[in-house]
Parts: sequence; structure tokens; C-alpha cells
Amino acid sequence: MSHIRTTLSLLERWDLIFSVLKTISAAVVTLLVVPFRGSNGHPKAKKHVIHTALRVMNTRVSAKQIQFFSASTDEAYRAFAKDKGLAPTSTNLIEDATAHWIGSPDAERILVIFHGGGFVYPATTRFEFVYDVQKEAGDDTAGVVLSYSLAPGKQYPHQLKQAIGLMSHLINEMGKKPENIILVGDSAGANLILGIISHLLHPHPDASIPPLRVDTPFGGAVLVSPWTNFNPVAESYTTNKKKDFVNQYILAKWGRYYMGTAPTDAYNQPGTASEKWWQGIDAKVRDIMMTAGGDEVMFDDQRAFSETLKQSFPSLEVQFFQGETHDQLFMDPVVGEKVASDSAKLIKSGVLARL
Repeated sequence: MSHIRTTLSLLERWDLIFSVLKTISAAVVTLLVVPFRGSNGHPKAKKHVIHTALRVMNTRVSAKQIQFFSASTDEAYRAFAKDKGLAPTSTNLIEDATAHWIGSPDAERILVIFHGGGFVYPATTRFEFVYDVQKEAGDDTAGVVLSYSLAPGKQYPHQLKQAIGLMSHLINEMGKKPENIILVGDSAGANLILGIISHLLHPHPDASIPPLRVDTPFGGAVLVSPWTNFNPVAESYTTNKKKDFVNQYILAKWGRYYMGTAPTDAYNQPGTASEKWWQGIDAKVRDIMMTAGGDEVMFDDQRAFSETLKQSFPSLEVQFFQGETHDQLFMDPVVGEKVASDSAKLIKSGVLARL
């Protein structure tokens, strides 16, 4: 399960109220000065205001407060299923993880979603994406969303263990063929996909992480705005800090929540791995598509990672979208954007083409 709602102390509740008031105040002030934002801000006035508010909020609130006011992934799935008239189908996995299905678990082709959110937010808008793709792909395709534990209640490598546990369940217990499985992850979810691939290439030294092997490569992997490095020092963290909805302070904080006292390695921060680490990846996944926005604070890290990965995987499909910010595919519904972005259109068509 993603998280269990906990109660806040009186002080934490007052602090949360203060954070909300500060966020509203920042939004109002930004709205008044938005015509004067210049080229450093987001080109769309609405998003400039919303992104400013989100930065203020996420700078202020703790993970505990986030998980207090957020519906869990499990709750969001049940609400989504009810809204669509679907019978909820969930599978309990190792380490308290849960797999939530859209479509029949007996389907031949499987779309696996690892959600983002800095390892502190639950899944929210991912179910709609899976539903749309599954309906277009047909009855022989099913989507499954992993509900993993959130940080800092559980820290690395717990979430990676849960992700690997899901893949082991699909392949070894359900008999799904790797070539019929497509992995899709956004931000922290893309980080987990790269951790799974690293585990296939170099079994993790932590003996508590279950082994995983594939006789044939996965059908494909789609990395949406991958979070590859928790050390936010690249130039884009400065140049894009007033355009994106996250900043280096927020990402560093979330990274600490996830990592705890664990050392940095290629399993948790794939951007630190060398080209040699990824050699042999073509035997683990057939093709990979990666997308990122040119206005992301993570952009320089993402571009550097793509260049490293491409040395071992020359067929890597990389698409950078100018004017787009972090995880726009899943953030646009959150901010009320009705028109699909260029990245959203490409990702959906790319996933369908790989199924």
C-alpha cells in the first residue's frame, strides 16, 4: 500500500494551515505581477501562478503533511474504479505492495505503471492514462499500477524491492512473457524502472531483494521525465527554477526522505552510473523511449543521462520538448489543462505502438 493516513499533531495541523495560507498569498501576489515575469517565468500565465504556488507549498510541507491531505494510491484506485463502473481488482504483493488492475489480469499484454511523486506523493492521475491506453489497445491488454510504500515511512531499497516483487509476480507466478510487458514510469517511477534494469544487469548486493531474471527482453520501457540524480547542482536547476513546479530545495528534501542513510549507487541514482554499467541492456529490454521537458529543472541531468545510456543502447529514442516542464503528461490534469501536450500525445502513441 502507498501509505496509511496518519493523524497530525496540533502543531503540525497549525503549520499545515500556515503553509496553505502562505501558498494562497504567494499565488495572489504572483497573479498581480504575472505580466512582468519576463522570460524567466513560465510562458503561460496560468501555469506560472500555479507552479509558483506549488513550489511554495512543497517547500513548506513535510512528507507527513503531504500524506495526510492526499488520498492514498489504494483509495484513488477504488474511487477511480467506482467512477468508471469497474470492478476493482487488486493483488497483494511482497512487502505490503499492491498491484491495481485495469483490464483483465488474464490479458496477454501488460502495461506496468510505476508512478512518480518524489517517492512522497501517491498516484493520482495515472489511472486515467492507463484506462485510456487499455481501452484503445483492446481486451488482450491490461494495465497494472504498483501501489508502493512512500518515504520516509519506508526508504530505499524498500520501494525497489516492491517493484522487483511485482515483476517477479507477473513473470514467475502469472506466467506473463517479458516481451509482452511494457514498463512506463514517470519521475520517481522511471527511477524504479532503471533500478529494475540495473538489478537485471547486476543483481543487487542486498540479499533481501528477490532475484529477477528474464529469458527474453521486456517489450519496452518508457521513461517520462526520469529522476536520475538527487544532487541538484546542474545549471538547469537555476535557469528553470521559476518555470518548473519543483526546485532544487524540494527535490533535495524528497531525495533525503527516500534515501535515508543509504549510500548513493547506480540502483538509486542511475545518473551516477557509467556507460559500462548499462552494457548488455539490450538483452533486458527491447527498446526504450525517454521524454523530458526543456523547462524542467532536472533537464541537464536528464540530457546527460540520455547521452550516457545511448552509448550502450544506441537505439534509445529521446524526445525533449521545449516549453514543457516536469512530468507534464501527468501534471497537466492536476492543473486543469484540457489540451494534451506534445509529450502527452507522443507518450500515448509510443506506448500503444509498443503494446
